[in-house]
Amino acid sequence: MPDTWSEEVAAAWLAADNVTEMLDLPRKIAASVVALSGGVQRVLDIASGPGTFLKVFLDAFPHAQGIWQDGSDTMLKEAKIHLANYSDRISWNIGNMAEIASSGIQPGIDVVLSSRASHHMTPEELRSFYADVATLVRPGGWLVNLDHIQMPAPWEDDFRTARKHVIKRKEGTDPNSGHKHERKAPFLQHHLDSLTAAGFSQITTGWQAFYTYLIMARKG
Repeated sequence: MPDTWSEEVAAAWLAADNVTEMLDLPRKIAASVVALSGGVQRVLDIASGPGTFLKVFLDAFPHAQGIWQDGSDTMLKEAKIHLANYSDRISWNIGNMAEIASSGIQPGIDVVLSSRASHHMTPEELRSFYADVATLVRPGGWLVNLDHIQMPAPWEDDFRTARKHVIKRKEGTDPNSGHKHERKAPFLQHHLDSLTAAGFSQITTGWQAFYTYLIMARKG
């Protein structure tokens, strides 16, 4: 797993994030699909950042308790502002997502969320991450990952270029701001194979835009 972001990089990412509105739809799709399977009591959002995905689920399941998890103090500060109206329903867990199994979070989670984070992992790290997550999810529970994947040529470059044309950079932000990608993201098949190996028996994709996918899985 790459080194934890510096707080400066985390702040730059928040300022430059120009796709969060595009991701409103898949977040709501995920919550709606999960709702069909019954009630949700505990939701864990790994690498939660400002807590946008967690907020959608807390709205969809008003009796659920949320666990916010991230390794950044900058993200924690932003999330506490963004989720201020839910403070009595959220616990806060600071730590590296690659060490989620030793984070002290109790198993029996109904839904584990993650968004725009696992693409930093190698395929081997992704496989280990999903295996660790599976130990926290109750039987019949959900893993929902909204993330970028690597696409085969020529689609990778084509979709990246197209996204820049369709979704403009925020005015006044530095085009060189944000975080660096030191290596290619895993392919979709790496996610599907790793989820199967971790014990998730119902696995699908529910949405795609450019090179970003909504991946949903239920634990067998």
